[in-house]
Amino acid sequence: MVDFGAIIGESVDWTKFILFKPFNFKKWMVLTFIALMAGAMSNGCNFNSGGGNNSHYEQKQEQKQAVPGQPAQAPEAAKRAAAAEARIIITTIAVIIAIVIALVVIFMWLGSRFSFVFLEDVIKNDASIKAPFGANADVGNSYFRFNIVFTAVFLAILGFLIYLIIAALIKSGLINVPHPSPEQVIKLVLMLIPALIVGLIAFVIAGMISLIMRDLAVPIMYKERIHSLAAWGKSWALIKKNAGNFVVYVLIKIGLGIGAGIVYLLAFIAGFIIVAIPVALVVLALWLVTKTVPHIALLPYWIFFGVALTPVCLFLLYCLMALNLPFAVFFRTYSLKFLEKLDPQYAFIKTDKPVAAQQ
Repeated sequence: MVDFGAIIGESVDWTKFILFKPFNFKKWMVLTFIALMAGAMSNGCNFNSGGGNNSHYEQKQEQKQAVPGQPAQAPEAAKRAAAAEARIIITTIAVIIAIVIALVVIFMWLGSRFSFVFLEDVIKNDASIKAPFGANADVGNSYFRFNIVFTAVFLAILGFLIYLIIAALIKSGLINVPHPSPEQVIKLVLMLIPALIVGLIAFVIAGMISLIMRDLAVPIMYKERIHSLAAWGKSWALIKKNAGNFVVYVLIKIGLGIGAGIVYLLAFIAGFIIVAIPVALVVLALWLVTKTVPHIALLPYWIFFGVALTPVCLFLLYCLMALNLPFAVFFRTYSLKFLEKLDPQYAFIKTDKPVAAQQ
């Protein structure tokens, strides 16, 4: 059995060495950005057919036709106007969806590449972006392709389950019943149980695949410069040989993640209070000054100070987010030390002889 106490101790020591020996504010800010981009800072109805809208439209048409002195609009012209309006709405929705999908894909690509940037910086006790971003382009792009396929499959399964749930609701006939009886509710729940169970299983499987890829396959890809599927095969082989250790690893990580989330939440609240007090005092002082400002100058006054204070507030919020960096570094190190115990060839970090921080 793997000595998880030693793994946790070594991970804590390496985290302290990277972030506190010595403390470097600039390094914290850069590593926080890298961890955010890598996704390492996270520690896991009444359906209506729309008939009411049509009735409203018909009432408006009737009202228009009832006005004396106004000619009634031809049905063909009304249909053309409705079709044009529908095309505009559909086009707008399509453009918005396309933009959202494009942004999601871009950030998935960046997240895949930054996963290796964060991994390399943790291993080397560095805070570089440009060099590791370019050096890990091949493995990062392979990880991105895996994430695209994985996400598409998961969303397809999720969409199918939602379809089954909606179909069950329609079949039950309860969507048009304002106050269903207890028997009807029980019948509906029994109909939904299979889909909910499958959904829960899908979420668990997706979570495990994501964890294996992030914690084991990504370091193996980085070490051996191989692509995602090959690294997945090596990761799965290690898990099969160490199934008990892997289960314990996951359970400990879940427990530590819950604890880290609670600690970070408390730290964030405390930091927010500390930061909010001077910000509130500044805003109060600015408000008091408005008593002496001419009425015509109030709008430019607030615009000027709003523009000036917004970057400050955003930076303070970013600093509060940086309070989660020690946990991100710890969990990245924790996975590396566990992988090392499974196979000594993956000894990325020598915590007994820490290297000097790279400048």
